[in-house]
Amino acid sequence: MNIQRGKKRAPSPNNYTPPARDENGFKMKSHDIVKSKLTVYEQMGGAQASDKNINPTKTIEEEEVEGAGYVLDGRLRRVNPYYFTYLTYCKMRWRDRKLIDVFIDEFRDKSPEVYRKTINEGYVTLNQKPANLETIIRNGDLISHRSYKREPPVTSRPIKIVYEDDDIIAIDKPSGMPVHPVGRYRYNTVTKIFQHEFGRIVHPCNRLDRLTSGLMFLGKSSKSTDRFVKQIRERSVSKEYIARVVGKFPANDQIVVDKPLTTLSPKLGLNVVDEENGKESQTEFRRVSYDPDTNTSIVKCHPLTGRSHQIRVHLQYIGYPIANDPMYSNQFVWGPNMGKNGEADFDQVIANLDRIGKDRGSSSWFHPEEDGEIITNEVCPISGLPIYSDPGPNDLDLWLHAYRYEAADKSWSYKTEYPEWALESSRKFMIRAIQEAGKCGETQTQFNVGAVLVNSGEILSTGHSRELEGNTHAEQCALEKYFTKTGSRALPIGTEIYTTMEPCSLRLSGNLPCVDRILETNIKTCFVGVVEPDTFVKNNTSVNKLRENNVEYVHIPGYEEECLEIAKRGHEKKITE
Repeated sequence: MNIQRGKKRAPSPNNYTPPARDENGFKMKSHDIVKSKLTVYEQMGGAQASDKNINPTKTIEEEEVEGAGYVLDGRLRRVNPYYFTYLTYCKMRWRDRKLIDVFIDEFRDKSPEVYRKTINEGYVTLNQKPANLETIIRNGDLISHRSYKREPPVTSRPIKIVYEDDDIIAIDKPSGMPVHPVGRYRYNTVTKIFQHEFGRIVHPCNRLDRLTSGLMFLGKSSKSTDRFVKQIRERSVSKEYIARVVGKFPANDQIVVDKPLTTLSPKLGLNVVDEENGKESQTEFRRVSYDPDTNTSIVKCHPLTGRSHQIRVHLQYIGYPIANDPMYSNQFVWGPNMGKNGEADFDQVIANLDRIGKDRGSSSWFHPEEDGEIITNEVCPISGLPIYSDPGPNDLDLWLHAYRYEAADKSWSYKTEYPEWALESSRKFMIRAIQEAGKCGETQTQFNVGAVLVNSGEILSTGHSRELEGNTHAEQCALEKYFTKTGSRALPIGTEIYTTMEPCSLRLSGNLPCVDRILETNIKTCFVGVVEPDTFVKNNTSVNKLRENNVEYVHIPGYEEECLEIAKRGHEKKITE
C-alpha cells in the first residue's frame, strides 16, 4: 500500500512574521497566555470573583508553582490537592456555541450537573467577566475556570534517561504517566515533573499515550525540538513498538494491516476502523515469541502512519488485542469478541465505555477484575465533588512500549531495554541455556556457551560448547542435534533461539559462524544473555547482521555476570601458569 504524501505548502509571503518565542526559545501560539503577568484575582473577575479568599496579588504562575507538591507513596506518585485556574482561548470547534454545551461535550471528568453548578456559582469567566448558562463563546474569547483539584495518582516508577546531549533528552517513559497536562492531570505529567522536580523546561518532540511506555524525546532548545518534530511529521523516522497480545499471533514473516481509522468519540478517546471515512493507516506486525502458559504473544509493531491508538486498534481488529488494554480488550465494553473485525454495536460500546471510571472500574482480558479507579461515595469537603478511588493495574499499565526510533538514513538510532512484561516468560529458557553452558568442561582458551531452541513454549533442542565432536559452538550443537533427531534441516516456523552469549560472527577455525548458521534457518528471534566483550572477539557484527536480516535481537538483562563467569571458567589457570 503506497502512502500518499500531502501537498507541499506554498512559499511564505514576503511579509511573513516569524512566530513569537518564550523565554526558553520555544514557539508561542498567537494566543499564548503570559501567566507570570496575569493575577488569579483579575482573571476570575476581580471584585466580582466568587472566591473571596483569592490573594489579589498572586499571579497564576505563582499559584501553579505552589501546587506542585509531590508525594511518592509506594507504587503511586501523588500530588497534594491544590487550587488551579485553567485558561484557554476559544477553539475553532467551540465558536458560537454555548459555554455549558462545550463543557458537557468536551470534558468527561465531571457530570453535566457539576458543570452547570460551577458556571452558576461564578467559577468560570469569559474575558475576566463571570459567565452564565446562556453565555456564547466567540472567536478570541479567553475562558478561565478555577477549581480545587485532586489530581489522580500515577505510577511512581521513575522516568529513565536513555540519552542526553546539548539538544535533546531521550527518556524511557513509564506506563501510566501523561506526557503533558491534559484533562485531570497537570503536575503528574512528564513535562511538569521535569519542570518542578528537575528544574528543567522541556518540550515533547513526540507523543505517547498516557498508558504507553517507552522512548520519548524532549527538546532542550527550540531548534532541536522543531528539527525533530519535522522529521517525525515527514515520516523520515522509523518507529518500533513492542506489544503483548491475546493469543498465539501468527509466526509468518510479517502481517500488514492497512485499515483506515477514525475517532468515534473524542470525549472518550475511542478510535475504530472506518472503511469509508477513516484516515489512511498502516502497521506492520511480526511475532517475537509466544507463551502458551498465559496464551499471550510478544509482537513487534512498526507503524508507518501515526494515527491515534493505531497499533491498539489494528491489533484489536485482527483479533489479537493488547492483553491488558482497558479500552480495546475490555469484554464488558466490547463483548466476548472484543471488537474483532470491527464487529460491535458502537452505540453500546460508547455507552459501556462511558461508565468506566464512574460506576465500573476498568478491566481487561488479562486483568478481568474491575479493580480500577472509580467514583466513591466520599465527597471532597472543599469542592463538594465525589472523590475517586486509587487507580488499579488496568489504569497504570499497558503492554505497549515504544522500543526504538531510528532515522530513515540511519544517521541516528535510539532504543530502550525490553520491558519486563515482554521478557518474563522467556527467562526460564535463558536459565536453561545457562545450565547448558555449565555443562562445558573447563578450558584455558575457549569459551563456554549454552543454547536452547524453543517453539511455542516447547524446548526443541539444547546445546553447549564442544558438546559435539570438534570445536563446535553451542548454537551449532543445538541446531545439529535437532536436525539429526528429526532427519530434516528445517525448523518449525516461529522457532526462537536462546544463547548465553551473542552469536559469533567470525570463526578463526574456518567453521561457519553461528550468526550465519542462524540466518540459514527460519529463526526470527534471538535471545541473548550477554553481549560478547571485545576481550573475547573484537568487532562482533552479529547484532547488525541479524537486524539487517529481520531477526529480532533481544538482550535479557540480569544474567551478564553469570554468563561471563561460566564463559571464562578455567581461563584463570592459564594466567597463573
